[in-house]
Amino acid sequence: MNPSCRQCEHFVTDPKELETIIPGLNIVSSAYGSVRADTAYCKSRDIFLTPILACHAFKSLPLPASRQN
Repeated sequence: MNPSCRQCEHFVTDPKELETIIPGLNIVSSAYGSVRADTAYCKSRDIFLTPILACHAFKSLPLPASRQN
């Protein structure tokens, strides 16, 4: 399976972090809203997007501690 943005550490999905990265987001709406669906912010490309196949800047998320052994 090809990696996508979902597995990249540059892909920010956490609503609280999104509202910090994008000033004013909570004024017009909220990162917690269902209309955001699976869109997130890419710190590498500096854009808000839906997950796509990994780009050249892909950096895999670290495995959870429970799966490292």
